Amino acid sequence: MRIELTWPRSDAADRTLTVPVPDVPVASLVRPVLHHVRRAWTPAAARRVSTYAQPVVGSAASAVGAGVLVQLALPFAVRLARQAFDDATARPGRSAED
Repeated sequence: MRIELTWPRSDAADRTLTVPVPDVPVASLVRPVLHHVRRAWTPAAARRVSTYAQPVVGSAASAVGAGVLVQLALPFAVRLARQAFDDATARPGRSAED
């Protein structure tokens, strides 16, 4: 794989810089991490993560230029997700469809 950078300088003979990138075995690096994340991901852990999600998602939405309605709806979406996680922890072993 390689990264190519070009720039619009008319006085430069070669306006392309090519940087070779070595191949990284991503699958073999990510697989052990995903195994531990799957084991640690419980409804209680998801509820704790959702506590911090609202400011992060709000700032990300603002940074990408989301509309006012989207930014106003985010706290409600986070609250609904948190309530779903609360229901899952209150009834361990039962799915949301029960």
